Amino acid sequence: MNDRNVNPRKVRALYSFFAVLATVAATKAMVWPTRPVAQPLDQVAITKALTDGGFKTSLLKPLAAKNDSELATSDAIGYSIGNGLELRLMRGVARKRLNFQAAFLAKSHPELRLIQRHLSNGTPSYAIGLIQTHPTNQTCLVEAGRSKGAFAVTRNELTLLIDQSSKTKWSTLKSIIGLQANRDYQCILIQAQSTNKADTAIDQPTWLRMLSIIQAAPQSKSSKASIHAQT
Repeated sequence: MNDRNVNPRKVRALYSFFAVLATVAATKAMVWPTRPVAQPLDQVAITKALTDGGFKTSLLKPLAAKNDSELATSDAIGYSIGNGLELRLMRGVARKRLNFQAAFLAKSHPELRLIQRHLSNGTPSYAIGLIQTHPTNQTCLVEAGRSKGAFAVTRNELTLLIDQSSKTKWSTLKSIIGLQANRDYQCILIQAQSTNKADTAIDQPTWLRMLSIIQAAPQSKSSKASIHAQT
């Protein structure tokens, strides 16, 4: 009985409306990406994870957050770790797909800019270079990933991870109706720097263990963690 009362013209008009809305939203997301915003890292949770993982840490002065029309970063939190290592972590959000790579996210801070940079062989992917003559490893963690493949450095690697993590029905629906951009180009930049000798490379097992611990720790700053950090 109810089926007989459905007006085909109204149904077609409704479908047409949603089709136009989806087209407008998709075009807006591609042509006018929203200004990037980087959420703070949960330093309390990350510090606890490192400590529980056997690392003795003392806090370094954070590097200030940056925000412009093309790139937003959180404060870059830092740790001095035993065995002559310094660890820094920073969330970075690029407005454009073209700029989504570790080197672009690190451009705002001299302390994060690698020279004599080259990519490592094997998995996970990371870059090796120098900062003030000190050997340094650098990679990015795409938080949606839960495997070693979640770490990447180059634009091609990082955007592939983002594309894979965005293929959920809910994410697709939100993109279609304009509640979020088609892709969210963000990751956490992770850097370990040797501070002992200029020619001392970072111990590979130690580096991989730090990455595993950071990946498993909550990275987003919750209101509870924020309150705890202030007390």
